[in-house]
Amino acid sequence: MSEKKRTVGFIFVPLLLFMALPAWGAGRGELRGQEITIGQWWPGFDVNTFQPQSELDHKVLAHRRRIQQEHGFTMREVNIGTWTEYLQSTAISIMAGSPSASIFWMESAWAMNLYRQDLIVPIIGNVDFSPSRPGDGRPDWSQAVMNAFNFGGTRYAMSVNFHYQPLVMFFNKRLFREAGLDPALPYDMQRDRSWTWANFLPIARQLTRDIDGDGITDTWAMPRDLATDILDAVIASNGATYVARDANGKFVNATTRPEFVEALEFALSLWHERLMLMQPEGANWDWNFAAFIDGRVAMLVAPMWVRDSLIQMNDDWGMVMFPRGPRMDDYVVFTTEHVLVVPAGTPPEQVQRITSAVNLWFTPADTSPYAWQDALWHAFRDSRAVTETMAIVRDPRRAMVQYHRFIPGLERGHIAWNMWYNEGDPSQLIEGVYLMWNALIADVNADL
Repeated sequence: MSEKKRTVGFIFVPLLLFMALPAWGAGRGELRGQEITIGQWWPGFDVNTFQPQSELDHKVLAHRRRIQQEHGFTMREVNIGTWTEYLQSTAISIMAGSPSASIFWMESAWAMNLYRQDLIVPIIGNVDFSPSRPGDGRPDWSQAVMNAFNFGGTRYAMSVNFHYQPLVMFFNKRLFREAGLDPALPYDMQRDRSWTWANFLPIARQLTRDIDGDGITDTWAMPRDLATDILDAVIASNGATYVARDANGKFVNATTRPEFVEALEFALSLWHERLMLMQPEGANWDWNFAAFIDGRVAMLVAPMWVRDSLIQMNDDWGMVMFPRGPRMDDYVVFTTEHVLVVPAGTPPEQVQRITSAVNLWFTPADTSPYAWQDALWHAFRDSRAVTETMAIVRDPRRAMVQYHRFIPGLERGHIAWNMWYNEGDPSQLIEGVYLMWNALIADVNADL
């Protein structure tokens, strides 16, 4: 790798189902005596201290105890810092030659940063990373991540498919009903493949209501925030993206492609038709979540983790994908991936042991075909969010990697924020960032 690669500065990004089956590539002697830790910024997991809260938790705990006993190794998930300090502390530990874990969870942007500084090594090992099917007893390895972190034919990261936060659309069933719409309509249209931009607009208009006739809108189709989430969902739904990869694996600026321009036009139309609630004066950054919870807006585009904030919501709610654009025949899952990387300095034979142990650790504890559904019922208000929308989310054929996250300094908010606050037509919004983005992309391509 180039000398330039070693001098790239850090870019800080602000913002389970697991039963002992054949050890894919991990012989009993291979792991004996090993102590392996998985670094992360959320609470850890230790078989000696974990307190199961559900039947699935008990299965996971039993599985992880069993694999350690059978193969003679110990493994723990360890919290090694908060989200804000995690990248810096991890990188410092690797550069000092004393990594704070055997393998680390990273946001994709962070992993790319470490890759460009030679701070991670290739993922190798006798592990079957091919697509799995429900019930086949193998971890659900993310094929999108396998492809995204393949540079020059070498894989530098891996991930399991529950470590993503796709953008989805939540909807308030009461507000649909009061607007004269069937509260199951988004589910039915998604199922019938009629959940499209063209059919979405009349619904959004009907949900934007002056209930008491005083000339002031009382309920809106959507909040006009977060701008980046909304633009992400719209462009992906039309098969567009900010940054793509060409046949040679190089990154390319994709903002001038017709599908992107169309998506930007559609996003702008939602505001121009006054279908979106503007941010109230002095509101917190998460005001859009509160507006949905309080019943001021009927739909909310947000990462799936927002569901945890909706459990106590008084109104009943559902969850679907963002409607698809005219260039797509199917729904798109635009995800934020967490990936696993192995620190530089780890010998190849140790990388193989770590990979084998991780494969055992994330082997499903329940191998029934619908076990993944059992793990999700508690998180939603209705079954269709699980059996229909989550089935789409989990389908690897629909995954689209956010390659713009691989480009340090590229802020898609420069389009998204200007879309609402400075306006302009799509060509003006794109021209405002095009040359700068090209330079940032070229900088990364020089290291590939």
